[in-house]
Amino acid sequence: MASLQIAVDTPFCTKKEFLRRTGWSSASLERAIKAGEIPIMPKKGANNSVLINMVKMFESAVGQQV
Repeated sequence: MASLQIAVDTPFCTKKEFLRRTGWSSASLERAIKAGEIPIMPKKGANNSVLINMVKMFESAVGQQV
């Protein structure tokens, strides 16, 4: 039986980095975040950057395997 091994190079990334990696549009990312489809870290202050939780993204992808 084959096993899947995923290496996450960083646990979190900024919206800008996520857009670079995925090719999504900024508007699509904003909609997905507001819909709760993209897990983000809670912000500690209004001036803090939004950080996307890449570990949860990979966990979700693994759970969707066929």
